[in-house]
Amino acid sequence: MNNLLCILVYLLVLPWISTAQVDERKVAQLSENAVAASVKNDQESPPRGDSKSESIKAVEEYEKEKLARMKKHIGKRFMAVRTVRPPEFYESPDNLRKKIGIKEKEEFFIMDVVQNQLGTMNFYKVRLESGKIGYLSADGNNLEIRIRDGSIISISKKASAKKRSLGQSKALASKAVELLKNHLTVADPVTRGRKSVEKRMVDAKARSFPNLKWRYEAKEIGNNKYRVTQYSENEEMTSIFRTWIVDLSTCEVIPENLAAKKMYQ
Repeated sequence: MNNLLCILVYLLVLPWISTAQVDERKVAQLSENAVAASVKNDQESPPRGDSKSESIKAVEEYEKEKLARMKKHIGKRFMAVRTVRPPEFYESPDNLRKKIGIKEKEEFFIMDVVQNQLGTMNFYKVRLESGKIGYLSADGNNLEIRIRDGSIISISKKASAKKRSLGQSKALASKAVELLKNHLTVADPVTRGRKSVEKRMVDAKARSFPNLKWRYEAKEIGNNKYRVTQYSENEEMTSIFRTWIVDLSTCEVIPENLAAKKMYQ
């Protein structure tokens, strides 16, 4: 009887023990999975402070791009027109009460992009046609809006560059001619003194060729160098042309053709 009772108790308790062991293993496994998932989430999720730093970075990038867009206008020329709503130029970026009066149409050149002392506003620093330095608001695409409404007109960079180039080219060509005129050739066989190219022509006219006429022409050949040609008429009953290469960077004058080289013999 006792043996039968023991067997019955064993059969009843055994399934419960097995189930408890299985449940314990499941709980342990679930705990391990939860810990692993938590670690993974911590690794993948950014720290709480990253969202703030990303926002600051985004603002900095935006300001950087905006400043770059503004600086693209540096070196450009525009014309301000006094329309119903004319552009306003200030004497200082920190005092918007003092404005600079402009003519009906006045050119200006953008020199730089600057901020006020508080760093809250951007301005184009410009040089007006009158010679005054002024400041034009650069925020809110002000320049682009002014161009669209016609109060500011963009001046062709190509045309203004050509105009400057012609004036500068003439000045440099004149400098090359003057360097040649004053360039010393070999010593005079009688006086032993060295004479310039121009002085030799003057002496030739006074001594031997009273009808002698000559002129100079300079053409740019690149690298700040000019080919200067001297055209001579009624010299030895014929016309002669001599050429030199004049380097404005070094002020060096080199005879090029045979007629020019004879001046040094």
